Amino acid sequence: MRLPQKDGAIDIDQMKEMVDRFIAAGFTYFDTAWACPGSEDAIRRALVERYPCERFQLATQNAA
Repeated sequence: MRLPQKDGAIDIDQMKEMVDRFIAAGFTYFDTAWACPGSEDAIRRALVERYPCERFQLATQNAA
């Protein structure tokens, strides 16, 4: 999935809305990668800071 952009940066407000809809639909698995600049910070702000960890699974990849 491509992350929503606004003014050349990830649109956190739109991403929060997407996360909310995803969780409301019953999905729990999120994935992000270091190769997508800003994605880990964005998922932290849109998901991790807003939902208890019991509500989702989050996979990340670290650079080798």
